[in-house]
Amino acid sequence: MDQVHTRAMDALQSFVHLADSSSASSPRFVANIITNATASPHTYVFAELLERPAIQALRSPDTPPELQGYITLLEIFAWGTWQDYQQTPNLPLLSEDQARKLRLLSLLTLASSVKPLTYEILMDSLSLSAPSDLETLVTTAIYSSLITARLSPATTPPTVNVTSVAPLRDVKPTYLPTMISTLSAWESRCGSVIKDIEAEIAKIKADSAQRRAKENTRLVVIEKTLAKWNAEPGEAGRLGGDPAGRGSAPKKLGWKARDIGTALRNRDFFGGGSNKREFDDDGFWDDNSNELDALGSGMDIDEGAGARTGLGSAGARTAKRFLGKKS
Repeated sequence: MDQVHTRAMDALQSFVHLADSSSASSPRFVANIITNATASPHTYVFAELLERPAIQALRSPDTPPELQGYITLLEIFAWGTWQDYQQTPNLPLLSEDQARKLRLLSLLTLASSVKPLTYEILMDSLSLSAPSDLETLVTTAIYSSLITARLSPATTPPTVNVTSVAPLRDVKPTYLPTMISTLSAWESRCGSVIKDIEAEIAKIKADSAQRRAKENTRLVVIEKTLAKWNAEPGEAGRLGGDPAGRGSAPKKLGWKARDIGTALRNRDFFGGGSNKREFDDDGFWDDNSNELDALGSGMDIDEGAGARTGLGSAGARTAKRFLGKKS
């Protein structure tokens, strides 16, 4: 749609140059410029032409009465509609090209302001008597890239579904204060939203910094606790060295967090289990394995904690011999 606006501006430049030329001193010459500009198939914006001094000179009382209406006609093409032309007296008659152009421009305005855009509304606003005439006009607007739309003649009521409109209508000067007020209010709301967002961002940053400070404090406490624990004397005789506490002096513990977890998981580290296997005095094991008993008599062997953990002299065994034969 922006390309359409650019093409329309480019198409108007030749008429702007004519209005600025020395020949534009004649009111009739200026009126001819307006007629040709409004009938041209590619001109859809007219504000720049309307601002030229030669065009504005038509408002002079010295302008012939039959030519004074041309500047009003140009204003209607710039921001007015077909109904404005119908309701304004003393305007020049329109050629077929001018009438089609004004209806197309009016269609842009109606498509931007009226929802839903029914056949009835359009035909009444554009003074069209047959639906086929309306469909031809809408099709022309679509192929000229003025609107993006789809005709729905079978719906109830029949409608024209417009999805986009080219920015090809000029702004009426009297609308500018309202537009400025609307834009100012919008700017104020945007500023308020930005302030709220900035306040929320600051709050999130502050909460994040507070959480990091608490986490750092907790880590410092844990490190100090572990350091103090490592500095205290432990029962080295029971945890390393002679399990009976003989033959070695107590040592300071050098525990770390992983050492504590390993020690807790290894329950046999703190107390031994028993694993007894009985010998039969007939020279074989009592578990029916048919393996030879070298001692030749019943013997009960107690494998203590040291045998399971393998720490120091904890692997010593205590044997008990039972007298008599197994009956």
